[in-house]
Amino acid sequence: MDWSKAKTLLILTFLILNVYLAVQLIDRMVDPRIATTNADGKTVLKERKIDEKKLQPVSKEIGYLTAEVDSSSLAPKPGSPIQDAITSVKNQIEWSVRLTKPHPLEAKAMRDSATSFVQASVVYGTDYTFWKYDSKHKEMTFVQTYKEQPLYSTPQQSREDDAMIGPSLLVLQLNEQKEIVSYKQRHLNKVVRQAQDVTLLSASESVIQLSEQGLFPASKRMTSQKLGYFCLVTEGTKSVQILPPTWQIELNGEELYFVNAIDGGVQTIERLDTVSEK
Repeated sequence: MDWSKAKTLLILTFLILNVYLAVQLIDRMVDPRIATTNADGKTVLKERKIDEKKLQPVSKEIGYLTAEVDSSSLAPKPGSPIQDAITSVKNQIEWSVRLTKPHPLEAKAMRDSATSFVQASVVYGTDYTFWKYDSKHKEMTFVQTYKEQPLYSTPQQSREDDAMIGPSLLVLQLNEQKEIVSYKQRHLNKVVRQAQDVTLLSASESVIQLSEQGLFPASKRMTSQKLGYFCLVTEGTKSVQILPPTWQIELNGEELYFVNAIDGGVQTIERLDTVSEK
């Protein structure tokens, strides 16, 4: 092992993390986040029929994660059910795998059968969990997890031939018969939880923040909310990732928003359909 390079990377990682945390702390001092105890906040929750007591609590142990982009081989290993698949790699980090024979999915249990395929055939398959289904583009997306919490990310580029999927995603491509014909995969390794002293937005505060930005009117209903992490690609090196705690909020079963649990920033992704929970 080249200890000098390892030491340099470690120093760079902590430097980037410290700068990011400092910026977030300054933002909090200048523009404090919304408090759930005020009357306006409680009115927002009431109008949206949300019981604050039933929302997911925030653990004091949840902090930032740091990770590295995995540049090792993600090609199917010998002995895998798809060992004869055709593989290619982009930028040494995103692997494309085309099956020589389409893999059928159970029409009434797409989620379960796709999960079984991933766990049995894909390298690090057990690291991923089902996330969403895009019926328009016939894609099923799985997201990497850390201690059972999702590491969300979105494509870094627009949907084009040279576009790359997010650094923690596995995307299955289906055909018209809803069979798996290929997939793209990226993977994070050396995931480490970092301690931090900044108070996180609670579940109710994230809802209020979304409302304050005009994205959650009273006419809509929250259909799911989950705390995870969101990959922020750092400048200067693509190998180092910072993942702040992030609330994923789904409205009316058709809109997805990500609310940064540190600074309240909101990110959106294209709306994707859901599939059978079976």
